Amino acid sequence: MRPLHTICLLFISLLSVAGLRAQTVLPVSNGQHARYDAMIQMADGYISGVCVLLREDGVVKGCLFNEFGITALDFTYHPDKHKVKLHHVVPMLDKWYIRRVLRNDLVRFMEALHRGETVYQNTSRHITYQMTPITHEITE
Repeated sequence: MRPLHTICLLFISLLSVAGLRAQTVLPVSNGQHARYDAMIQMADGYISGVCVLLREDGVVKGCLFNEFGITALDFTYHPDKHKVKLHHVVPMLDKWYIRRVLRNDLVRFMEALHRGETVYQNTSRHITYQMTPITHEITE
C-alpha cells in the first residue's frame, strides 16, 4: 500500500514541476492535463480525492484516487461517441448496476465539465458529483 501512495504523490509532484496548470474545463489538446479536487456524494457516504484528466488521441483518460493513493475509478471518456468506459472501479462499487449508473453519470458530468460546470447531480439516485480545479502549485 505504501509504494502506491508514494507513486501517486510522485505523479502529482511531477505534474506541478512540469508547470502544468489546472484547467476550468476538460483538457482540449492532446497531452494536456487537468487536476481537480473531486467528491462523489451518495446517500450512504462519499468518495473524495484527486481526479487527474489527460486528453490523448481524442479521448479523455481519467483517474480518481483518494487521499491515501487508492484508485477509486479509472475511466476513459470518448467525447465524439458520448461514452465512458470504466477500466477499474474500487471493489465496493464494482457491481454491474452501480457501474451502469457511474458510466451514465460520468458521461453527463464530463459534458458538464466541458461547458464549464463543476457540479452534476443525479436527482433520481441522489448522487452529486463535484470537481473543483486545483489551482495551487505543490512545492517541495
